[in-house]
Amino acid sequence: MDAQTSSFCPECGGPLVAHSVAGESRRYRYCPGCQRPHHDHPTIVATTFIAYGKRLLWVRRAIPPKQGLWAIPGGFVEQDEPLRIGAARELREEAGLGIDPDELHFYMLGTLTFINQIYVGFRGRVDNGACDPGPESLEARFFNREECPWDKVAYPEVNEAVQQAYDDLERDCFQQWHVEMTADSYQRTLIETGALGS
Repeated sequence: MDAQTSSFCPECGGPLVAHSVAGESRRYRYCPGCQRPHHDHPTIVATTFIAYGKRLLWVRRAIPPKQGLWAIPGGFVEQDEPLRIGAARELREEAGLGIDPDELHFYMLGTLTFINQIYVGFRGRVDNGACDPGPESLEARFFNREECPWDKVAYPEVNEAVQQAYDDLERDCFQQWHVEMTADSYQRTLIETGALGS
């Protein structure tokens, strides 16, 4: 088990132990007191790639982690929250942009195994570059690829996914992608090609 695996049962507080079924080791822990498995599931993050002309929206983080650095708007999906609604909520909280969730289109699905996350990216477009960032962001701005402060990016591990968004934006054709990121590799697979406005 890795360091992120829980050691104690969230129900009874008893110690969790390694578990096997029919002599085969499982990748989850087990509570002998509750006699139930305990799974450490990946967290789900919803991100938004919002275009204004040939620029993408970035926010400068006001809170830890990575305070003061730039990131694509996004955050954890909350319990009982549909993905698009979570993405729209994060966009509103971080950048002050109110976009109808129905105006956000599926763009990218990825796994980040090194931080145990699954992320779902949506894309959208605005006709106005005005932003009103909330308390989670110091500022929100649209950058083209050359303007982007690449040396002050909060999560450089996902820069290849952001570069792909710039590629699609510059071609006026957003494709749909499946991405797998590990600590050592980045693999991207094309799912589908669609028109920018669709």
